[in-house]
Amino acid sequence: MPDHYDYTPVMPPELWARIGDFVRDVVRTASPHTAYTEKQLYPVTAKLARWAVEQVGYPLKPSVLFQSSAIDRFSAEALLTYTNSGRATMRSKLRSMAPSLLADKQRAPDFVMPIQPTSPLRPYSDRELGTLLTWAGAQLSPERRTSARGLLSLGIGAGLTGREICDVVAGDVTISGDAVSVRVRRGIARVVIVDEAWEDGVRDRFDFIDGDGWMFRAGQVGGNPNLISDFVTRSSQRVHMQARRMRSTWLVNHLAKGTPLDVLLEAAGLQSGEALDRLIPFVPIRDVDDRRRWLRGA
Repeated sequence: MPDHYDYTPVMPPELWARIGDFVRDVVRTASPHTAYTEKQLYPVTAKLARWAVEQVGYPLKPSVLFQSSAIDRFSAEALLTYTNSGRATMRSKLRSMAPSLLADKQRAPDFVMPIQPTSPLRPYSDRELGTLLTWAGAQLSPERRTSARGLLSLGIGAGLTGREICDVVAGDVTISGDAVSVRVRRGIARVVIVDEAWEDGVRDRFDFIDGDGWMFRAGQVGGNPNLISDFVTRSSQRVHMQARRMRSTWLVNHLAKGTPLDVLLEAAGLQSGEALDRLIPFVPIRDVDDRRRWLRGA
């Protein structure tokens, strides 16, 4: 018998118990007929099966999941946190598996849907923010719950980049009676005041750590650019989370409030206002009275 790759899934054990047999079967069947190894096919196949049972209710059948239409839908809906190149690569792997898994009569005419670029700049809507808060509160341990809330608060409440979020330790946080601030040490050093609406997430994580630990993900060693996506992937509930969208939400919120440009640029660690040009379309249009008052200076 051939030696098979021993795949370790990144998901809750109960979910893997539900989809594992299917994933192993299709990977072992298809791999010899593709240019990919079992090791290369396992992660994306596991993602496909998880999406099928968690998000769309598809049956775990090759005749359903390996149709081009299903693969294209999966790529468009479930891989939003990946680059266009990454999504295209994963879709190609799944498509390469299809010929050996589908009987000729099961194959629909092959049409390759273009990979549509996702906008990491579009701010989260109020509804999406509510979903993210619910996701954070549903984490299965105090460590994960406070870490998730800290992640949201540092991204949406302070506008930190993904790498900056992963670098923050409790010693970088200052909590006073009237404000919560975070010191950024890497890149453009600065101090950022956390939006009042997101202060509690920083306070809760700070109190939970009770020392100079990481404000996101205890036990990390720092410098891992995939720390956030790994954390989200290991959650029992799937959400579409991007560090750039969290930062955009923070920036657009301040632009909408009329935060002075020099104050915003300093807090964001930006050198010029040109970096904000692409966000202008997302800033809500002010009503006539507001515009009149601003332009008159009254």
